[in-house]
Amino acid sequence: MRRAPIALTMALAAALAWGCQGDDAAFRTLVPDRVGTAELPFDTRGLIALLADETTACVSEDYEYRVHCFDRGGEVVGVFGGEGEGPGEFDMTNVLVGGHDGTVGVLDFGLNRFSVFEPSGALVTEMLLPGAAAADFIPVWRFGESVAGVAITTFDFALFETGAGSGGFMSMFEIDIASGTVVRQEELPPVDAEIECEKVHYGFPGPGGGWVFTACGGHVVFVSPGGETTVVRAPTYTDELPSERDIAAWTESRRARGRAGVGGEALEQFRNTPKEYHLSWSEKFDDQGRFWIATERDRDEFSWLDVYVPREGTFFASVRVHDRVLGFDVAGSTLAVLVERTPTPDDPEGIPARAVDWYDIGGWR
Repeated sequence: MRRAPIALTMALAAALAWGCQGDDAAFRTLVPDRVGTAELPFDTRGLIALLADETTACVSEDYEYRVHCFDRGGEVVGVFGGEGEGPGEFDMTNVLVGGHDGTVGVLDFGLNRFSVFEPSGALVTEMLLPGAAAADFIPVWRFGESVAGVAITTFDFALFETGAGSGGFMSMFEIDIASGTVVRQEELPPVDAEIECEKVHYGFPGPGGGWVFTACGGHVVFVSPGGETTVVRAPTYTDELPSERDIAAWTESRRARGRAGVGGEALEQFRNTPKEYHLSWSEKFDDQGRFWIATERDRDEFSWLDVYVPREGTFFASVRVHDRVLGFDVAGSTLAVLVERTPTPDDPEGIPARAVDWYDIGGWR
């Protein structure tokens, strides 16, 4: 395999016809129009699926084991689920993904089950994940008659403990939903990339072939179908330290999961360590084959999503959205972003409001 040099993609000379900002000379910035909003009356993590109609988005309600679907006018389309093991119930809601036909899929790691619903809440079908793909299966594209995703097949604790990598070794599985059988499996390719910080996190198979990996220090690694490796360092990345809002979120997350060390040495280490480039498992492919990453950049008044073109191994643009991004999805000419609003003194119990914002991205397709 040929080893490619690290490539830093700089700005494109031509301006776009809309939403282009000139403040950042080193890269293209896009500011799409916000065209819809749904305020969420409950707490939620970063799980969101924008459905094929581009107007309906579904999110999970953490403590009630339910999924809520809204249109971009803020109206409720459907609410479904609930704690349990029966049809249409959940032990946990781990991943949401849209279907090509306008349905929504819900992945439940506790029950090793993939369930498909109409956005109204009607259960269409359910499938138990086959054993080989049952370990943290993450869908990577929209589903049709089959669902494709990555799953951890082996785990290297030594690699994880030393910080040299995530420790997980993944494969891509394509599973027929009707039968629950694996129809295609592809092993994770070797990554022959020169990265100074020497840590590759995890990879995603591209819909057109090849793989994309996120890595430390703002690096993204592209492995072509022929095995050629290209490394791009995001021109948006800086050694940004956590803000007070980041620190508060980190502390609350550790406390909620019963983790030790929410103060003292652990807190100081977090406070003085530059943030990762990407939000974990917040990457998506759009229907043009472009690769989107929700970044850790700012995440206060504004957040940023970086977009790449895998077949070229290049950086395309950075997209600015309002508020603190928790998750996002892309369908056609629409971007839907799940956000935490800026905290205010009126927030119930001090918990900032959550919302879904829709953006029109049709102007640069």
